[in-house]
Parts: sequence; structure tokens; C-alpha cells
Amino acid sequence: MNEKMQLLLNFSTPIISDALDILGINGGLEGITPLISGQRIVGEAFTLEFKEVKEGEMGPAAEFIDEVEKGKIIVISNHGRDFCTVWGGILTYVAQQRGIAGCIIDGACRDIDEIKQANFPMFCRTTYMKSGKNRVYLSSKQQKIQIENTAIFPGDIICADDSGVLCFPYNKIDEVLTIAQQIKDMEERIILDLEQLIPLKEARIRHNYNKFSKRLS
Repeated sequence: MNEKMQLLLNFSTPIISDALDILGINGGLEGITPLISGQRIVGEAFTLEFKEVKEGEMGPAAEFIDEVEKGKIIVISNHGRDFCTVWGGILTYVAQQRGIAGCIIDGACRDIDEIKQANFPMFCRTTYMKSGKNRVYLSSKQQKIQIENTAIFPGDIICADDSGVLCFPYNKIDEVLTIAQQIKDMEERIILDLEQLIPLKEARIRHNYNKFSKRLS
């Protein structure tokens, strides 16, 4: 992980999300939550998409894990399907061997005990036990994918913690870091005022809180 990516770990996803709002970037991946609490990850996206197998066709287990580089975050679009999984214990084992930073699934994962025992960063919609074999197939690799209202491209930056998951283009990292630091500093100054019993409304005005509260429509 390079120095700039490392710096992103200093900021929570809410702060980064506020920075993205200021920049007019819609980065949140709605409905994706952590399987294990207390983890924060940052990395570049390795994107995958799965589609449903048609009746009478076969859908073998997807082969992709050996192509993922160390430090990447695998982002899987299974279009929110909750009737089958696209990740389990074996993939978790290989991912840890290869130094993969984590996995994001728009859908379900299984072998939860093994994932938790490995303490592997997993963010998904739900958990379920049925295999994806012959139910879904890998339809694209390292192409643009869509999760709800957000597009994810290979190499986009993924940030994830207990508040959720977001992404943004790598070429925006300098702007995101600058604004995120400004937001963090502003919020710390407000907390210091509140400790001095200054009313919240006054503290927000003093530190120009609304400058950092632009919201996308």
C-alpha cells in the first residue's frame, strides 16, 4: 500500500463520504455491511460480476482468485442475490495466503465461522449456505460493475469500516485526503467547544460546519 492509501486509513467512511459529497462524487455502496466489526480496510478494487445460470446450463465454480494481486479488495456484483453465495471458506483461505485486503459482495457469502476465525475483512448484504455453482456464473472480470446507484471500476479506491463501504476514482485521492483532513479538524474543534459547554449551534457557526455538509441530490 502506498503512502497516500495508508493516509486514508486515518479517516472513517463517514468523513470520506462527506469529502466525496463536497466533490460531487456518489461513492456509497448501499446495503453492504461488515461481517466482522472493528475492521477498516483501504485498497484498489478488483471487480467481478455474476449472472444467473439459465435453465439447463451449467455454472462451474468461478476461477479468479489466483489473478488478484496483494493488497487488492475484491468487489463482487451478484446483483443482491440472496439465494446463493459467491464466496466461502476456500476462497477466504487463498485470499489470506495472497495478502488480499478484503472482499465486498453485493449478495451473500457462506462459511461464516471460517471467515470469522480467519478474521478476514468481509462486507456483504447477507449470509446463506447454498453454493453459487450451477446457479450463477462469472460473467465479467475487471470490468465496470454497478452496486445500486454507484459504478465501480477496476482500480477504484475502496474504503470500508463499520459504517459501510464506499469507492471513488483513484485520481481523486489527493482532493479526498485534503478535504477529509479539513473535515476531521473541523469536527475536532467543534468537540473541543462542546467540552467547554458551548452550544452546538454556536460551535457549528464558529467552525463553518455547513461548508462541509453539502449533500448530493
